[in-house]
Amino acid sequence: MTSRKRKKLVYAETDGKVYLVKDGKKLRFPVDGEKIPFKVEKLATMRLSEADVEMVRPLLDRHPDEWLWRDDALERDDVDSVVKNAIYMTMMRCVSEVAAVEGDKVLMVKAKRGFSMGYWNLPGGFMQYGELPEVACAREFKEETGADVAVEDTIGVYVSTFPEKPAYTLGFIYRGRVLSRDFHPKEDEIEKVDWQLFDHGLELTRNPFAKWGIVDLYRHLPEKQANIKVHRHGLLKSRGSSGGKGPVVFLDRDGVINKGVPGYLKTWREFEFLPGAIDAMKSLCDGGFRLAIVTNQDVMGWKILSHEGLRKIHENMLKELTKNGVRIEEIYYCPHNLMSQCRCHKPQPAMLLAAARDLDVSPRRAWMVGDKVSDVVVGKHFGCWTIWIADAKRARKYEADARRARPDFTFEDLAGAAKVIRKTDMSKLIYRAKEL
Repeated sequence: MTSRKRKKLVYAETDGKVYLVKDGKKLRFPVDGEKIPFKVEKLATMRLSEADVEMVRPLLDRHPDEWLWRDDALERDDVDSVVKNAIYMTMMRCVSEVAAVEGDKVLMVKAKRGFSMGYWNLPGGFMQYGELPEVACAREFKEETGADVAVEDTIGVYVSTFPEKPAYTLGFIYRGRVLSRDFHPKEDEIEKVDWQLFDHGLELTRNPFAKWGIVDLYRHLPEKQANIKVHRHGLLKSRGSSGGKGPVVFLDRDGVINKGVPGYLKTWREFEFLPGAIDAMKSLCDGGFRLAIVTNQDVMGWKILSHEGLRKIHENMLKELTKNGVRIEEIYYCPHNLMSQCRCHKPQPAMLLAAARDLDVSPRRAWMVGDKVSDVVVGKHFGCWTIWIADAKRARKYEADARRARPDFTFEDLAGAAKVIRKTDMSKLIYRAKEL
């Protein structure tokens, strides 16, 4: 039995006016393939229950006075219901949240219902009609925690979808100062109010605005508050600064840059670059991307390899990369084994959080590339774009785990990943959230 082919429609809008075609007594979107009297630039696809709607930008040399105002379309009886639904979905939803800091922790609430049910979030919620965002987050903070907050500066303004939702939401995240510590959670909505370490907060929330707000807040905290301890090779310290302000690609090491070996890689003699990896890394550098390596080194946690032994491997690797025109901003490594319960072992996001501060990069301008599902998970915790490196055999073996982690892209090697990263215009990229 074959599934029924979904209808594809074209939504062209400019200056608040929508292009519709007359069909009997109804005005509707043109069907994909139907002749349109102007050229278009494709933007995105909106998946509605009734049809897939291709959002396009009309390339016009005049103002289309004869088109219908989008606001009028919602009120008219002769406009097709799919048109009304699509226009409604383009209307931005607005939420406002507040991040209150105490030392190295941020105040979060655990939700009983809604999108964040069972997860933690920054206090806040949807803005009411005509309400300023800074007023909305203070009102929501009071409603959810029972306490008052002084709203201070803006941390960021973000745009994202939410899982399986075609509409976009605009999120305002503010920094705040709690005025009272007498918390009384809203009984039907909030299960608990508590202070969370920044990196733990990233793991506990599924809200992309909360993730981005926490990272961007952490990036600008004073040194005494941004005190997550991670291990670095020391490239930034020796150079004194990062190489520019471009987007950052975080790379796992073994299985992405070099071949994995049975057991653990312990010496430079065992190190072998994967075919095409150096060229792919150079391509990214040439494209204005900054590269940072984030690697778990359980071999050190089991006392098989020392810090000095790892340094020798990395010094030789860096020498080869530099010779081929590849610049690495920094190498971050976790020297603990899986059983240590440290804060830096991927998929815990401490290494990425520290790197965001070191390199002054937001998750919205970053990628995480790795061959393990834990690399995808750490990227999701951090709130950046994720690429899983897996050949057909590996993809079959870890299919169930990868389905739960939901990488944004999957490629067999770093060369394929570099191509999609390079052709993606990060300045125009709006996050379409999957399960975070």
